[in-house]
Amino acid sequence: MEFLDNDTLLYIAVIIIFLAFFLWNKRQTKKNREDQKNRNFRKRYHEKRNRRNR
Repeated sequence: MEFLDNDTLLYIAVIIIFLAFFLWNKRQTKKNREDQKNRNFRKRYHEKRNRRNR
């Protein structure tokens, strides 16, 4: 019996796909959180600016 038979390769491929998706999803979540933070900051900035200019 070989170490790298079809079943073992399949398991390794599934694990690699899962890890790749997990890392990609983590990065996307972080990016979305930062974008939301920046949108909130800009919104507060514009609200303050509009109140000062009245």
